Amino acid sequence: MVCEMRWVAFVAICALATGCFGYNRSAKRWAYVGDTVLIIGGGGAVAADVVGGHEQVGEGVAEYKPLFGGLAVVGVLLVAGGIAGMVINATRPDVKLSR
Repeated sequence: MVCEMRWVAFVAICALATGCFGYNRSAKRWAYVGDTVLIIGGGGAVAADVVGGHEQVGEGVAEYKPLFGGLAVVGVLLVAGGIAGMVINATRPDVKLSR
């Protein structure tokens, strides 16, 4: 079950790590909302990794404590995707649609 959840998380990160960007004024507003959600979700993931409990190892067993966990990596990728989306969204010119 844990292995399956890792693949689901990996696919979600790949899909969301690019950020959101729009082509006209209305789409850009919603893209900013999507980018903000990515940043907030990434911050939450980093906080959950830092604050969350870690597995307890039995007595007498050498314990390995990594510098940061996988959830922190996911959070950093989401935040980076949100920031990249905001930068792309801000620097991209509006497309004029004729109707």
